[in-house]
Amino acid sequence: MSKKENLVKAEFMGCTFYVNLEKPGKLEKDLEIVKRIFDKGIENIDSGDRFALLTVYRPAFHESGKIKGITSYDSTASNCQFCQRIRQANAENILCICNGCYDLAQEQYRIEALNRHTLNMLIMMSVEFTVDELRMLPATAIDRVNSSGDTPNETYARNMLKLCYAFPYAHFGYWAKNVLPVVKACSDLGKPENLVLIQSSCLIGVPAKKAPYFDYVFTVYPDKETTEKAIADGASACNGKHCDECGYKCYFGKHESENIAEVLRGASKEKVKAIRAALEKMSK
Repeated sequence: MSKKENLVKAEFMGCTFYVNLEKPGKLEKDLEIVKRIFDKGIENIDSGDRFALLTVYRPAFHESGKIKGITSYDSTASNCQFCQRIRQANAENILCICNGCYDLAQEQYRIEALNRHTLNMLIMMSVEFTVDELRMLPATAIDRVNSSGDTPNETYARNMLKLCYAFPYAHFGYWAKNVLPVVKACSDLGKPENLVLIQSSCLIGVPAKKAPYFDYVFTVYPDKETTEKAIADGASACNGKHCDECGYKCYFGKHESENIAEVLRGASKEKVKAIRAALEKMSK
């Protein structure tokens, strides 16, 4: 696995990549293809360019971990401007879930994932493809949108909806905090029957107000006690481990409630205590 200190920082379309100029690999070659096409101007790309972009696009099939058995079509926690704005605007807010972003931390040392996530996002946010074109991508029986990152704009959201239409046999779960582009896309294209939309709450312990077209609101709670209270009050439980343990409820729309609760992972006792204090202060 490549380390940052052995790579060169490269800026492209407002995003940061880390590339190996001495021994270019698949990513470096793919990045050059995308640069060549986008340098023509989005309005000037032809059918061959569109085919090349989708050949470059690489979803990830997860063979282990929480979403084992699922193919993910990802954005990037590091380079998505929406994610950046949320973190900047809430830098001092201990309740903002984005300040402890697990995906952001992973992308700091999983450089291959950071680069690929970023390239995938740039392709899907820049060019709107047709349903037929998107059929060349490798969907599986269960698929996730935004295992990392969020929805950067409406073009991205429209492509993800068309991806669902392209594979009607598959079950898609689409996570978003940036719900407005998704709502606009659904209003224009309709919501695919094989799609479950899940709105992620920005604040720990504070469920967001469910947006139109969305099926569930997913909220992280600071500890086991607060999570169990939310479940006792009617929320559906996320086991927080592996999706196959609960039967992929998010992807099949099988939760008992519109609200889903998961316990915060990896937080110190001091941070949990501070979060609970902030929640108590907010409730007064």
